[in-house]
Amino acid sequence: MSNSSAMITTLAAFENGRRADGNALIFDAQIYLGDGKPPLLAALRYFNKELRVFDDIGFFLIIARVAKIEPGVHIALQPATGMLENDYDLVGDVMILIPLPDDFNIAYRPYIDICGTVASVDNLTSTFTIDAHQYVTALKNNGNHATHEPVMLPTVDPSPSRNASNSHAQFHSIMPVECKIPNTPRWTRSGKKILPARNRYVSITGFITDQKPHGSQSATMERFCVEIESIVYLGRPMVSSSASTPASPTVGNPRRKMKFDFSAPRAAKQARVEQDHGGESTT
Repeated sequence: MSNSSAMITTLAAFENGRRADGNALIFDAQIYLGDGKPPLLAALRYFNKELRVFDDIGFFLIIARVAKIEPGVHIALQPATGMLENDYDLVGDVMILIPLPDDFNIAYRPYIDICGTVASVDNLTSTFTIDAHQYVTALKNNGNHATHEPVMLPTVDPSPSRNASNSHAQFHSIMPVECKIPNTPRWTRSGKKILPARNRYVSITGFITDQKPHGSQSATMERFCVEIESIVYLGRPMVSSSASTPASPTVGNPRRKMKFDFSAPRAAKQARVEQDHGGESTT
């Protein structure tokens, strides 16, 4: 496996907070992809070292390590929220979290920074693919998994979610992307698009613009589509990647179950989430 990484910088709407372990929390984060497109839904883990109190719905600027969701992932699903494993697109670990005002416009696409080996190149479509191996806590393979104790929502059913039986699942922890070279003079040489060669190591940045299904009629997601902003050619990797792409979960429709909606007017202030009616904060 080659050295690789996947980090996103994005604005996100957080809700459905629950305890993972210790001071770690897991949130369902909606991330804008564009008008008329379902937002990405990510289960993001945040280590709450400052013991800050979170609202029922919160808006944040975040930097996070991310990977594609895999069956049996450890995200402390809560049956009362109506969310299922196949509703999610990403899992990840939040490295930086900055609160935003309630009226802040978060309708901006996520910016991704990836290092990895080029898996394939398509000269006709001016695209290439990368399967970036990025460790995230939810996909660790040591058999440990998050607890299912709800701490943010007092009405959440505390019973274990159906992924508790998958504590020994083996994960790949991959962020698969299809990178598109823009049709501009900057990326053209002698009338041809500048594309990296297969099995070469590259570092790219760009905006996630969409998700690519396995086929035109498929309900499962294969890759995240990235429009390139910058690319650095790093030559051959020391060890070529040989891991297979993980099984793809069925893409759900989180907009039916999440409280925040990108198309709805922003409320002036969301209700503060507390442990009980006494008002004692739990995070």
